[in-house]
Amino acid sequence: MSGPVHSEAGVSLIETLVAVAIIGVVAMAVVLSIQPGTDPLDDEADRLLARLIFAEQDAISTGQPVGVVVEDYGARYSFYRYVDRRWWPVRDNDALGGHQLPGGSRLRVDDAILSAVARSEDDEAANIPAFWFDPAGMTEPFRLRLESADTVLELAWTGDARTGWEVIE
Repeated sequence: MSGPVHSEAGVSLIETLVAVAIIGVVAMAVVLSIQPGTDPLDDEADRLLARLIFAEQDAISTGQPVGVVVEDYGARYSFYRYVDRRWWPVRDNDALGGHQLPGGSRLRVDDAILSAVARSEDDEAANIPAFWFDPAGMTEPFRLRLESADTVLELAWTGDARTGWEVIE
């Protein structure tokens, strides 16, 4: 014969559920920590694309063209706004402030109206954007090439409201 059964004997259902929940949380943390990281150039392309879309919307909402100037041989870019017949750096909007690309990354403008215009660094013409967003939404197509040591990404503005941006890898 067996002895009396005590209420403290065994594991309750609640204790089992708590243990399973803890194991689930730990497993999720392990899975999240071993996922491969993204390419820094992909993150930079996402950042650039978001800022360009914001610049386009800013031009439409303010009624003033917003352009992009690539500086320091492609290591930096800044946004400029056309006011009083002159291009001025955008200083009133943090999202459109200048941006330094991470080490070794470069931005090049291809297939834009003014990308072939020779500009010197000491001339005021150096601050004329290679492309800009028109307040009427009639921006000409252009291509940007974002490069690092081992990756090249192209962003293309098609000028077509149906397709918009294309990322070409």
